[in-house]
Amino acid sequence: MERLLESLRARPGVFPRARAHAAALALVGAALLSGCAAISRPPITVPQLQQDAVQLSAKGRALRDSIIERLVRRAVTRGDGTLDVLMLSGGGQNGAFGAGFLRGWAQRTDAPMPRFDLITGISTGALQAPYALLGTKASLDTISALYARAATSIAPTIDWWFWLRRTGGVVNTTRFDRTLATTINGPFRDALREAFLEDRQLIFATTDYDLGIGQLWSMGDALDTSAAGLARTGQLLKAATAIPGIFPSVMIDGHLHGDGGVIENVLATLTFDDYEQLAARLAARGMHDVKVRVWVVMNMWTHPAPRVITPSNRKAITSRSNTMLFFAHQPATLQALEDLSRAVTSQIPQLHMDVRVALLAAEESLSPGAQKLFEAKFMQRLDSLGYAKSQQAMPWDRIPSAFRRPETDWR
Repeated sequence: MERLLESLRARPGVFPRARAHAAALALVGAALLSGCAAISRPPITVPQLQQDAVQLSAKGRALRDSIIERLVRRAVTRGDGTLDVLMLSGGGQNGAFGAGFLRGWAQRTDAPMPRFDLITGISTGALQAPYALLGTKASLDTISALYARAATSIAPTIDWWFWLRRTGGVVNTTRFDRTLATTINGPFRDALREAFLEDRQLIFATTDYDLGIGQLWSMGDALDTSAAGLARTGQLLKAATAIPGIFPSVMIDGHLHGDGGVIENVLATLTFDDYEQLAARLAARGMHDVKVRVWVVMNMWTHPAPRVITPSNRKAITSRSNTMLFFAHQPATLQALEDLSRAVTSQIPQLHMDVRVALLAAEESLSPGAQKLFEAKFMQRLDSLGYAKSQQAMPWDRIPSAFRRPETDWR
C-alpha cells in the first residue's frame, strides 16, 4: 500500500480531483456500485474451517506425493542422475530482474540454463514460471517484454470507487486479468501441456486467509484442455499474485485467498521427510546416486532500504516494523533452504543436494522508482541488471544474514 500511495502522490492534483469527483458522484454511485462488484462468500463457521483444514491437509499430502512420484519418473527418463529445480521468488515489479536473469542465463554457451524438472513460483514468480518451464528463447523474450510494457498495458489501474465496491483492494485488475487469460491460452497452453505430459512440473502457492496457511497448487493438474480448467488456472494465478490490501483477494473453494508471499517468498515445497521418500522411491527404481540441483532466483532484495526513523513517530515505527517483518524472513528462508540441502546430503545416502542463489542487490531498493508499484524505467533497469548478472563468470551469491546489511555502495 505504501508503494501505491507514493506513486499516486507523485502525480500532481490526483487526490484533489479524485475527492471532488467522488463527492459529486457519490449519491449516484452508491446506489449503482455499493453491492454489485463486492466480493461475497457463502456463510461459513470456524468449526467448518477446522473440518476444511483436515481435508486440505490430506490434499496437500497427496499433492506432495504426486510431486515426488513425478520427480522419480523424470529422474528415470533423464537417466543422468540429476534433477533440476528452479525456485522463483515474489517481488512485484522486481520480477523484471528475474526475467532478465533467465533470458541471459538461457543464452550462455558455458554453464547454460538446464531444462527444469520442477519449477516453483511465488507471486510474480508464479507468473514467470510457465515461461521458464518452456525455457525457449521466444518464451523468455516474451516474459521480459511483458514486464517492459507492464506499467502501461498490464498493471492494474486505480479503482477510484474501491471504497464502494468493497473488493478488499484498491485497484481495477481488468488489464491484469486479460493478460493472465491470454498467457495461459492457445498455443502457449498446448506447449505447457506437453511439458506436463513429460512429468515436468509447475507448483505455486496462495495464502488461505481463513485458515492462516499457505496452499500449494499444481498448474499441470489445473490446466487441462477444458474451458473450466483454463478459468480455474486464471483464478488461481490471480489469487497467487493478489498483493494484500492492494489487489482484490479471490474466493477459491469457499475460502479467501491472496498472495502466496504472505507465507513464504521462496517456495521450497518439499520437506526433509519428502526427500527421504524421494530417495526411497528412486532406490526402488534402481537409482541410488541422484543429485538434486536447486536454483533460486530472488526477485526481491533481502533487506529494506535504509531509512532514518523519527523516534516519536509511532506511525513511522509501525510501518517500518511491518516492512521489516516481511524482509527479515527472506534471509531466513534462504538459510533454511541451504540447511535443508546440507541435511539431505549428509543424512540421505542416495541423494546429494546443491543450492545456488541469484540475488537482486539490496542497494537497488534505493534506486528511483523502487518504492512504486509499477515503474517502467526501474523495471527496464532491473531487466538489464538481471541479464548482466547472468553473464558473469559466477552469477551465484552467498546466503545473506538478516543481522548484517550486505556490503554496498549506497547512493
